[in-house]
Amino acid sequence: MNELIEKGLGLFPQYFRDLIALLTGPQRFVAGRLHEENLFERSLLFLAFSYASGFVLKAPTYMDDLLVELGAGAAFTLAQAVGFGIAIWLAWRAVGGRGTLVKSLVITLYYAGVIELLSTITYVSFIGTLRAGDVSSYTRLLEAARNGTIVQLLLNPDTLLDSRPFQLALLITLPFMAAFVAWMIAGWGAYRAQHRVGRLRSAFAFVLFVVFSLPVAALTFVIANGLVTGASPGSPKSS
Repeated sequence: MNELIEKGLGLFPQYFRDLIALLTGPQRFVAGRLHEENLFERSLLFLAFSYASGFVLKAPTYMDDLLVELGAGAAFTLAQAVGFGIAIWLAWRAVGGRGTLVKSLVITLYYAGVIELLSTITYVSFIGTLRAGDVSSYTRLLEAARNGTIVQLLLNPDTLLDSRPFQLALLITLPFMAAFVAWMIAGWGAYRAQHRVGRLRSAFAFVLFVVFSLPVAALTFVIANGLVTGASPGSPKSS
């Protein structure tokens, strides 16, 4: 076990180098990596490190049993990444793309690691702002996420939207969301290069991906909802 931990810690410098390269140039990163060996395993490790980093940042908002949260969240994150990776590959194949499923999954796993980290930073910024200014809304939001009623709460957000800290928290997330969208647009070009198609067919592939991803998103939402409703009740933890 100690050897495994030491090996994992030794990979962290490479993880941060890959993270910076992906954030600053996703197309360039993918183009330089697709022909390297053991890339699938390395992309899995990258996603694992991103998930672990995000888990640590979000740990204060989890229920008491962190090991259950860790295992369930890791399985969900991997299943979601693979599901979207398959949807992306099918979309590109439908427009004449020639890339392989494995390489499409490799790109998706790397991208999922970046998305996991960006989503975590956005979430922590949002929830931290809300907790600092409105403990009541913060508690309600965490309880709804924990017992599987987050959709119902967000569909009736009148009281939340009346909270100025909640409004401020939403405002703070806007730059993160804008950066996320810009990064995704830049990263989509890596799939286009891998599948060797033109820009017009790339646009069609994106539309098809959105369509193909709907059942994946619905299934993963049901699984996530089942995980949180099936867990034992607890109270939000304070940091």
